[in-house]
Amino acid sequence: MKPESKDRLMGFSTSFGITFLAMMVVLGTVCFLSYFRLGQETAEEARPDAYLPEAKDRLVMLVAAAEEAQMAPDTYLLLGFLPDKGKIALCVLPPSTYLEYGGQGSTLGRLWQQGGLGYAQKGLAQYLGIPIDRRATVETADLEQLMAYGGLLDYDLAVDLNYTLHGRQIVMPRGKYQLDGRKAMDIISYPAYKGGERERSDRAALLISQIITHNLPAFLTDTGARLQADALSILDTDLSAADCLQRSSALQFLARLELPATTAVFLEGSLSRDYTVFHLTEDCKARIREMYCLPGEEPGEAPGGGEPAESGAPSQAGEASIPPAAGSGELPQSAAPGGSLPPIQDQPRMETPYVKFR
Repeated sequence: MKPESKDRLMGFSTSFGITFLAMMVVLGTVCFLSYFRLGQETAEEARPDAYLPEAKDRLVMLVAAAEEAQMAPDTYLLLGFLPDKGKIALCVLPPSTYLEYGGQGSTLGRLWQQGGLGYAQKGLAQYLGIPIDRRATVETADLEQLMAYGGLLDYDLAVDLNYTLHGRQIVMPRGKYQLDGRKAMDIISYPAYKGGERERSDRAALLISQIITHNLPAFLTDTGARLQADALSILDTDLSAADCLQRSSALQFLARLELPATTAVFLEGSLSRDYTVFHLTEDCKARIREMYCLPGEEPGEAPGGGEPAESGAPSQAGEASIPPAAGSGELPQSAAPGGSLPPIQDQPRMETPYVKFR
């Protein structure tokens, strides 16, 4: 081989070897950094102080929905923030819900008339045997303002609405809508569903679930903090900024869940003979206690919100107490149209004449 060719071959081999070695060094560095980063993330997830929701992060509220301030609420919502269960629990109750407080039978709406939402909160907590830590009144204008953060909500209305609510004529033919807060409140407040209060409760729980699911991702951004600040400033509530701050990590935890974060306890019960009082079944009350109480808590203790009734509780002159439901004094709700609507989360339902709607 000629000396020139030999030198050329040696030069090529040397250049190739150096280039190959450099490429291997770069590839090894990239692989090492990727492995190190993955290991760091895995260690961070597995470290003992990684955040997991606890029972202390729970908070149960009684929310009253009203057209305007000082008006009697049309709907009551038991809203349970239960991050240790990975859930936000919903149970919609009508004002005619029967309860016993201060040794007398009454209704949720009547307790509100006698002593405001705080009085209704104590009575309901004691009767159901659950903690109710906070309360809030949401007016239609408030809901409009808060729902604006997430934009209009796509909703498929399955029934025709045509009724008067506090002087407003509401006409909403069945079909697809983009809801703001006012339209959402109109659907929740509709008093003439064929299935009565049970159907209204089911539909309201499903709609509120959609609203929560629609807005929950906002709490992974700065929008959630602004929404919380607005809620605290416009709502009539005893919820505090400290309550929200204490549960901000738990709220983000729920917002990141891939599974639905909402679950509902659907209403089961029957009307009194004069159609003015709605009696919950024992199974329904048991499911409410199971959902909102901590495991191991004795039913009826009502920790947090269930203070003993005072003998001097407010009462209206000449008002008789409402007796508990008796077998001969109950009438079932009328049947709703056939079909079924899938629940937010599977919950047992009693076998009654009420047919689930679509």
